[in-house]
Amino acid sequence: MIGRVVSVKLAKTATVLVERTKTHPLYKKSFKRSKKYLIQDDLGVKLGDLVDVEKAAPISKNKHWRITKVVGRDIEAVIFEELKVKAAEAIEEVMPASPDGGSPRSEAGQGGPEEKEENGST
Repeated sequence: MIGRVVSVKLAKTATVLVERTKTHPLYKKSFKRSKKYLIQDDLGVKLGDLVDVEKAAPISKNKHWRITKVVGRDIEAVIFEELKVKAAEAIEEVMPASPDGGSPRSEAGQGGPEEKEENGST
């Protein structure tokens, strides 16, 4: 089975999402089914890796699978992360953060009641 690593938060354990296509017996429509497995991680896989897994002797209560090899990277996840970084940089370039941490509105002199008190109006 080939699956995508979706979590590596546990020590020596990876959560792998395995998707398969199934066809309805009567209507012949195909649809996706997915299942997550806890898998023994001796290779040190990373989030988004595509891995080949095989059934193994029970390692713990929920772990009965072992990673045999890393097939590749999930290109969609890698591109998505790169686009998020580029978008954050573009937003920072267009809307730079103010040095005092205030909102852009208070810098323009359109602030709240504290500015009215400073001007002397009530």
